[in-house]
Amino acid sequence: MDRCGEGEAVIKRLEDALQVAEEENKAKEARDVKLIMAQVQFLQKNVEDALNSYNELVKEDPKDFRPYFCRGMIYSLLDWNAEATEQFEKHRQLLLKKFEVDGYLRKPFSRVKVFGSDEN
Repeated sequence: MDRCGEGEAVIKRLEDALQVAEEENKAKEARDVKLIMAQVQFLQKNVEDALNSYNELVKEDPKDFRPYFCRGMIYSLLDWNAEATEQFEKHRQLLLKKFEVDGYLRKPFSRVKVFGSDEN
């Protein structure tokens, strides 16, 4: 839509989606919409607004690895290499922690799937 000149409509639809998610107390969905909104801001060359949005997302949930990655990408494109490296490192640390936890939680479930359960 943005490429077709409907950038304002994109933002409006995302704002509507955010409002619905917030009204329905769907925090994960609201956060996902905020991430998309920041990406659209960047694509519309509103770099400062996009960075501000990512900063807010980090404040809301410092354990979410996604805003760090996005900030790292923007900093890379701006040739702010030290800042980009810092963001990618933080992203990597959080991503590894997330997959360690996910892997730990999934391991018993995958064993049940593969080998079945004695509780049939």
